[in-house]
Amino acid sequence: MSGMTCLLAGLGAGLSIAIPFGPASMMCVERTLADGMRAGMATGLGIATVHLTYSTVALLGGMTLMSNSENANLMTFAAGLVLLYFAARLWRRELVAATSGSVPPSFARAYCGAICFGFLNPLTPVLCAATLTAVASQIATPGGLLPVGVFAGSLAWWFTLSIGISLLRQRLNLATLALANRGAGILLAILGLSMLVKSLDGLRLIAS
Repeated sequence: MSGMTCLLAGLGAGLSIAIPFGPASMMCVERTLADGMRAGMATGLGIATVHLTYSTVALLGGMTLMSNSENANLMTFAAGLVLLYFAARLWRRELVAATSGSVPPSFARAYCGAICFGFLNPLTPVLCAATLTAVASQIATPGGLLPVGVFAGSLAWWFTLSIGISLLRQRLNLATLALANRGAGILLAILGLSMLVKSLDGLRLIAS
């Protein structure tokens, strides 16, 4: 099987992993709304890096961490706490109008924060493993270009999302942006609480 076939297959897999709306999408949207397209792109690049990492591990036959029920529940619990933390930050955050003299947000900080967030999201390795298993079954000899394609597909989606949200942001006033910010915070809190409940139920079943 040609390298181009692996690359295209990975591109489709990357889009399939990135497009479903979840915590990572909400983070990218919130960062773009609050700090602009540059911060949204940095967030997307960080999430795409996580997808690249997990895809490489999956290709090498790993992904055993999440196959263990106790590990999966502990990671879900940690992710729930992280989501609640971000929800609290969003709720308290005050948006201000950007000015020519304002200091732009750090690209590196947004990138590293997105990487940490992505690795703590238990949905990411599960979705990567499931998608790549389906894709790899259609390829005779999956090669190293498969994770590269996943990265490219994921990054293309995040950049498209951040550009689109940035264009929308320019047409909204601060009151509307603040309302959207609060809404994202509420959704993150709901997701975080649901993850905590799910992880505690899973740990209770394992202990019983």
